[in-house]
Amino acid sequence: MKWLQNVFVLFLIVIIGGSCGEYQRIYKKGTVLEKQSKAMELYNKKEYSKSVQLLEQLRDLYKVRDSLENVYYHMAMSYYHLKDYPYASLFFKDYTENFNQSDRSIECAYMSLYCDFLAIGPADLDQADTKKVIEAMQMFTNYYPDSEYAQKCNDHIDGLRFKLQQKEFDMVEQYYRMGEFKSAVVAAKNAVKLYPDTDQRESLEWIAVDAQFQYAENSVRSKRLERFQLVMENIQDYLYTHPTSSKHFLAVKKIESTTQKRINEIKAIL
Repeated sequence: MKWLQNVFVLFLIVIIGGSCGEYQRIYKKGTVLEKQSKAMELYNKKEYSKSVQLLEQLRDLYKVRDSLENVYYHMAMSYYHLKDYPYASLFFKDYTENFNQSDRSIECAYMSLYCDFLAIGPADLDQADTKKVIEAMQMFTNYYPDSEYAQKCNDHIDGLRFKLQQKEFDMVEQYYRMGEFKSAVVAAKNAVKLYPDTDQRESLEWIAVDAQFQYAENSVRSKRLERFQLVMENIQDYLYTHPTSSKHFLAVKKIESTTQKRINEIKAIL
């Protein structure tokens, strides 16, 4: 039985070697028709890295517009499947610019944006491109409101906005944990202003209260009254927005009592 296994392994080696040899021959010396046929065969087999190499050659060899359209589309899709999202986005964008009358133009316009979406890193990384992608997707939905991709763009926009909100919240928490209370207050208030409907608003406004209180407590005597008065303003903002059942409501009321006591003490010695 072992000799049969050896024969089978040898057979596979011959087949694979022959396949690789054929690919190398077509890649180096094949005709345009051979390259096209092999590229599409490999693409359909999901061998995208080999397919795209032949498609790159065809892009330089083809002069016929219809043939180039097919090449650009499958190059873009190959890079997408290879998860090379920046390069895929570039080719989808080139497709929409060069073949804007094609039946695939709207699909490729969406896929370019989708690849930009996929290329954005997690919330703890730089989000400089996120707003640009949001704006581009909003433009797409305005331009193609009835497209099958419009709702997908809206879903992506929601996801990106949440990522931006998380980035802001993480920054507030970092300042707060590090004892950078003044920066925590400013960042928390800015986050609420930017995203008033965020699910994290209660936590942000609690941090604005407690961080301002901690900042006032550790201030020099000449600044304490002014800064405790700011604590009271932040408390009023919290109490106006959040009901008694809120997570930090009792803690805020306790700070309110302590803050009023501090203010009375300071005024008594002025």
